[in-house]
Parts: sequence; C-alpha cells; structure tokens
Amino acid sequence: MITDVLDLDLLRTFVLAVDLGSFARAAEHVSRSQSAVSLQMQRLEELTGHQLFVKQGRSRELTASGELLSGYARRLLKLNDEAIAALSTRQLAGTVRLGMLTDFSEGSLPQVLARFAEQHPRVQMEITIDRQVVLQQKLQSGKLDLIVCVGPQLPENAVLIGEVPLRWIGNKKVAQQSPLPLLLFEPPCLFRAAGLAALEKSGVAWKPVLTASNVAGMWAAARAGLGVTIRTQIGLPADCKLLPASGGLPALPHIFVFLLTAPPKKTSAPVLRLTEIVQETLSGELKGLQSRRKK
Repeated sequence: MITDVLDLDLLRTFVLAVDLGSFARAAEHVSRSQSAVSLQMQRLEELTGHQLFVKQGRSRELTASGELLSGYARRLLKLNDEAIAALSTRQLAGTVRLGMLTDFSEGSLPQVLARFAEQHPRVQMEITIDRQVVLQQKLQSGKLDLIVCVGPQLPENAVLIGEVPLRWIGNKKVAQQSPLPLLLFEPPCLFRAAGLAALEKSGVAWKPVLTASNVAGMWAAARAGLGVTIRTQIGLPADCKLLPASGGLPALPHIFVFLLTAPPKKTSAPVLRLTEIVQETLSGELKGLQSRRKK
C-alpha cells in the first residue's frame, strides 16, 4: 500500500545500504542485524509500493524505482539535517583537525569543507594533507582528530567508507617494456608494497625509474611517459590513464578506505559530525567510481 508519508529512519538506512553497497555494511553502521535492515527495506518497499532492490548474484542492485527514490531520499535527509542544525539551540563550536591523503583533496575535500562550514559556521577546521604514515603519527600524538586512511585490512575501531581496487596507471607502450619501468613512492607505502609483491609473484622484471615523495611528482612522471605507477582511481587526473586489466600486468588487490579518530579521549560533537559528513561524501565518491567502471 502506497503511503503519503515516508519514514526518514527508513530512508537513512536505505541511503546507507546504497552507498555502502550491502545490507550487511549498513547494518554495521547503524548497529543493527542484517536481518533487521532487510526488514526495514521490505517495509520501505511496502510503503512506496515498489520493488527497490533486485539481486544480482551475491549483491543487490537498485531497480529503476530504487534509483528514483535514492535521489529524493538524499534531498529529504539533507533538508531534515539542515532544519535540525538551524533549529538547534546548541550550535557546535570549537576546532576539528582533519587529515587526508592527497588523493582525496581535489574531489572530496572541497565538498566536505563547504557542507561542514555551512552547517556549523562556529567550528574552525584545520586540514592536513600528507602521506598516510605522517597522518597516523599525528593522530596518535593528538595533533589530528580524524584521518582518512586506506589499507588491506579494516582496523577494529575504523569507520568503513568502502573498497576500491588498486590499478596500474600509465602509458600502454611503456607498460610493455622489459624490465617494467616503475614510478614508486618512498617506503613505507601500501601501493608500492602491493605492486612489487604482484610483480615478484608473477615473475615480471622491473626497475625503478623514479622515487617520489608526493603525488604531484608521480602524476607528472606518468604524464611524461617515464613509467608505470600503482594507485587507485580516486583523485586520478584526467590526463593520467588506467591500464586495462587485460594489459599483461599482474592483478592487484582491493583495499579498504576508512576513517580513524584520535584515541583515547571521548570524541567531541564536532568531530562526530565531521566524521558523518566525510563518510557520506567519500561513500558517494566511491559509488560514482564504481558506476563509471561498469560503463
């Protein structure tokens, strides 16, 4: 039976399930069982009178009605959040310190800053863009409140954003050279370690032609055709090309994208709110990348 009133709690879980890619991950985020989330989605389908998801193998894809509802759900939730923030008698104040990898600074960071500043103008934001090892050190020493990380495993206390595949990036002709010319980051580096492990396992000969300390230098070398590098599609410049999976280079693993907050003190209200905004924004970006890969 179609209703003329939609439950915002159901819509919020619905959007989470869409952004995180599964009912199980949405259940973890809202501290409920997977079956409880499934029941919520069944209830939402009853209220709207439409099937919202269809099974594709082990995953669930949105139906046309689900895609339509997704857009309206986001607008309703955004308007609800703005109303609550505007009417709140306890406006957030203070300082939050966010750390990010350079990969996220072009696409996601401006959106995060604009949204947070609009909703919480009394909170001062301090942003650090650096390598992950530096961000983790600053988090542990109390110099940062929240950092965006990537890794092969998901830490117990992490807030999951999503998963992305590592990719070979560079020129097709360069990728056919032997030994393979590599553009690498200084160790320790997750991308470097994963790429070298894959090459050694497959027996592909390689040689380092550049060791960079920042992403800008890496992209410049890739554009110039000096070699091939390993990264994700996040923040990839338009003039740097992903090499096809069938191009002869070994397969690379997927990695997690997640958030970590500073221990051990209680997380402040501004940091909690920033965590929500960063998670929602980056989840949307990863979902957009997944959609483009399918096309």
